[in-house]
Amino acid sequence: MSRDIKKVIVWPQYLDSTLSRRLGRRLPKEYSISKPTLDELVNACKKLGLEFEVDKNPKYCRTWYLGSTGRVIIYNSNLSKFKLLKTLAITIKELRSSSK
Repeated sequence: MSRDIKKVIVWPQYLDSTLSRRLGRRLPKEYSISKPTLDELVNACKKLGLEFEVDKNPKYCRTWYLGSTGRVIIYNSNLSKFKLLKTLAITIKELRSSSK
């Protein structure tokens, strides 16, 4: 793999407002969303036009006992990880409101 490729791993737990920071939430509560799923994360990546890959098998190490699995690997994003997570959370909120 080339060193020019920047990749960011995003777990749904990074965006989860029901988790504490100690358990893996990366965003402040005001930007977080309640119990995001891997499918919502994939749909947000598609809507934003990001180059990504889905890895459905691994469990997030801090919350392995919750049973949720999967992560998204995003390639060549120009945003910082915090801004990328914030943008994904906002997009998931929009997708949730439009589906109701």
